[in-house]
Amino acid sequence: MMGLLRLELRRNVTPFLLPTLAVLLWISPYGRSVTGTAVWARRGEALQETLLGLGPVIAGAAAWTASREKRARTGELLASTARGGWSRTLPGCAATALWGLAFLSAATGFLYGLTARTASWGSPPWWPVAATFAAFLAFCAAGHATGAMCSGRFVAPLTAIGAFLLLVVAGTLKSTGVAVGLVSPVGQVTDPYRALFYRTGHDLPAVELIFAAGLVAVALGLLALRGAAGGPLVRAAGIILTAAGTVAAGAGLWLAGTGRVDAGRGIAAIPRLESRGDGRSVPYTPACDRGPIQICIHPALKARLPDVAAAMRPVTSQLAGLPGVPSRIDQRPVDGPRIADGVLSVPAPFDAYDKRGPVTGRAARSMRADTAAGLLFGAWDGTDPARQAAVLAVLIAAGDPPDATALPTRGGPTPAVLAAAHRLAALSPPTRHQWFATHLHPLRTTHLPPNALP
Repeated sequence: MMGLLRLELRRNVTPFLLPTLAVLLWISPYGRSVTGTAVWARRGEALQETLLGLGPVIAGAAAWTASREKRARTGELLASTARGGWSRTLPGCAATALWGLAFLSAATGFLYGLTARTASWGSPPWWPVAATFAAFLAFCAAGHATGAMCSGRFVAPLTAIGAFLLLVVAGTLKSTGVAVGLVSPVGQVTDPYRALFYRTGHDLPAVELIFAAGLVAVALGLLALRGAAGGPLVRAAGIILTAAGTVAAGAGLWLAGTGRVDAGRGIAAIPRLESRGDGRSVPYTPACDRGPIQICIHPALKARLPDVAAAMRPVTSQLAGLPGVPSRIDQRPVDGPRIADGVLSVPAPFDAYDKRGPVTGRAARSMRADTAAGLLFGAWDGTDPARQAAVLAVLIAAGDPPDATALPTRGGPTPAVLAAAHRLAALSPPTRHQWFATHLHPLRTTHLPPNALP
């Protein structure tokens, strides 16, 4: 058997596909995560997303290897050998799996090694790695079973296309919150950045692992149940593997059907596998800058602190030192600005965390708008005209256009509000700061008309 395995490793088609696999790996979320912020949860999710490209390719390679006998029409010749069909085909399946796993292991080692060098918080998540490897083996086994049972030169490409379409459908079901779609290894159902703030268990990758293991067992069992697979022992093994795999895959689907997605906290949970404490807030010491108004973010995102602080500085520099203005801003997964214990919490720009370089565009404008509204008024609904004008004035002075889509207001500002905002923004910085120091308390406690602004 080992001699046959060594022969299959030398003649396997997978090594010729490694450059293709490398390209698919780099253009997948794997490549984007390497160039983004080093967050363990994000990197683990990106590793699973690589299966959208790698899974169909390895399934097609396995189908090509398994269909070799039928393409060469050597079935009758091989039937006269001492080895049964199952013992002949397993080394080919194992060779394809070993080449693919070697590539996936190298990719995982590079990704996790790079993250270990640059990550500022957390530890490597191993459950997503296990689920990724199990799903990869499931693609390999299913592709090999398809190639062994179907004939034709197009069985390999059709297997790859079918695997890709199945992944797309399963990923769509998962992303849209359909419970049974949680068995899919691809499809984003959780937010890796929001999940930094809440404890997440291993229940979701465990369900994916159970389902993938069931598919592997079913595929190997079907190979053993073919007509020329072998004697009674081989058939008995096939029946056992098929039955056990069906039970495992069914259990995975059933467990996924009981799952729920908490979009607010960016986590998914399977109640039957949920651990005590899952979903609770994770304590951490924030990373803060040393500006006049401290800006604090999660320590896992420490590398983004200078860019975040630079994007918020045009607003914080205007409002620092005003009476009643918080001296610290904490970016957290909240719906809007709010003040508690003298600390302003503002929504974290998670989309901006996934990139390197300055925070620009709509993400920066929204961040400055939330900061200006929160520092001046804390939690508010954006309906008071004078308060709208005050926030707009700060943003206009910071260089942002009065774009209503990026402002924490209900509806666009009226012409009177815009005129008042431009008048206040046109004041010199010391004059505007002095006006806020004098009139901020009335703005907070009473309803002033827009013409009350200078």
